[in-house]
Amino acid sequence: MRKSLQMVLGLSAFVAFAGMASAQTKICLDPGHGGSDPGAVGGGQEEEANVLDTSVKLKAWLDLDTAQTGGGGTWSVIRTRTSDVDVSLSARTTYANSNSAARFMSIHNNAAASTAATGIETYSVSSTGTGADLRNKVQAEAVAMWPLTNRGNKTANFYVIVNTSMPAELHEMAFITNTGDRVYLGSSANRDNHAKAEMWGLQVHYGLAKYTPTTVVEVIGDNGTAAWSASASWLASTSTAGYYGSNYHYRATEAISDAATWTVSLPSAGSYTVAARWTAGTNRAASAPYIVYHTGGSSTVNVNQQANNGVWTNLGT
Repeated sequence: MRKSLQMVLGLSAFVAFAGMASAQTKICLDPGHGGSDPGAVGGGQEEEANVLDTSVKLKAWLDLDTAQTGGGGTWSVIRTRTSDVDVSLSARTTYANSNSAARFMSIHNNAAASTAATGIETYSVSSTGTGADLRNKVQAEAVAMWPLTNRGNKTANFYVIVNTSMPAELHEMAFITNTGDRVYLGSSANRDNHAKAEMWGLQVHYGLAKYTPTTVVEVIGDNGTAAWSASASWLASTSTAGYYGSNYHYRATEAISDAATWTVSLPSAGSYTVAARWTAGTNRAASAPYIVYHTGGSSTVNVNQQANNGVWTNLGT
């Protein structure tokens, strides 16, 4: 039997790809501290939490940049930690080195005994070279994003940027010990903007024009909505887990044409990723055809409905 399925479409910008980073470039993000080491603290904030969230947001921006072909780059993003855990300095550099990262970006919050200390600064090991260029680009975009003091591009022998085998920078977002700086560090929206600025810095470092990918808009056509239509031969069921919504429809496979159709209204012209979902089983079609209509014609994609139960499966863009 062949199951009906639901389609989800994600909106993205429709533009052409360009730049030096057109091949996938591996970036290692290093959110500082974590676990038993909260890093700097101030005003109820902890460095380890601020920088972990910033790394999550930066990865999301880079992943979105990769998914869209309108500009920017294509990135493979790894992180030295993804939760509130202890990771030694040597483990961080070993992880980056063993995964052959192309660049290492360490994210921190600054602190000082004087609560008057304020601003943004970024470090590399040397004042010249590729690491320094990455440092300079990240610093420039960060200070353009947040209206804080530009403390400049600096050098230091911090363990994580000395012992990585790839160009590296260590970025101090702002001072957690300063009341004004904490307004930016403590805001999720501001951290997201800061992460976007770091993405821009990375893009410019790779010789790319600054590009901001669009966020995803989902448009779902489901058998429970007016967007779906089919003949009475398609029957409803809930007997197999993994369906979307309140039920699913199915029809016996035969040598006839009896399509189920989803028609959705898209918010604008552009490039859309089309995905389908079904309930899988050994009694399903191993090569079920889906016809996707688009500007200039249509494309037929055959899927194995004996696999991928209850998950969205990409049909193409």
